[in-house]
Amino acid sequence: MARFGVFIELASPESVEMAGWAGWDHCVIDCEHAPIDNAFLPNMLRAACIPAYVRVPNSNPESIQGALDNGAAGVIVPRLRSAGEARRVVEAARFFPHGKRGVNHMVRAARYSLEPVAEYLAKAGEQTRVVVQIETAEALECVEAIAATPGLDELFIGPYDLSQALEIPGQVLDEKLLAAGRRILDAAHANGLALSVFVNSDDAARIWLSLGADILHYSADTYLLAEALKQTRERLRRL
Repeated sequence: MARFGVFIELASPESVEMAGWAGWDHCVIDCEHAPIDNAFLPNMLRAACIPAYVRVPNSNPESIQGALDNGAAGVIVPRLRSAGEARRVVEAARFFPHGKRGVNHMVRAARYSLEPVAEYLAKAGEQTRVVVQIETAEALECVEAIAATPGLDELFIGPYDLSQALEIPGQVLDEKLLAAGRRILDAAHANGLALSVFVNSDDAARIWLSLGADILHYSADTYLLAEALKQTRERLRRL
């Protein structure tokens, strides 16, 4: 059965909390596009009663380690371009023997050293989710090699950036993009990875579910709030 998450763009623990109470399977705290940094991230993660993943701003090891040390359930890395970069992402996100993530058991993820080191490392190995976005022309060209990278859990299609890479900007349901999506999905499933997609409409959700997507990240708190405010205003004016 597919899982459904929502992006969090507001630098607000309340948004994270409401997503969990509303029954979403997970949320994605967006540190790539939203004004969310280390001043806000720890409290947003504390508010999570569902798995909270962090979309980091880039593939730098410092960005990845910072999110995980703060207690993120996993990281989503945008704008990937090569299988070599995918390997470096895994190295930054996983401890030995699968990676080279720096070890500090006094961080929030290890309950500030109250969790024994061995348990912390074992739990991180079992539970940390490592996701890369396929949204550049370079990544699409070598998606099969990226999907074969040991230590990855999921490929994530960013349809808006991918549409731009395909020279059809904004046409996220164009057949050219859907064909690329099928290639990405096949590469993911052939290597035992999940395939996730960002969608912003029910029509897009239906299409990607019919194609076999495992996870949908449906819209964002900002969009959903803005739409609710607009629709409520329009409803009141009709009374």
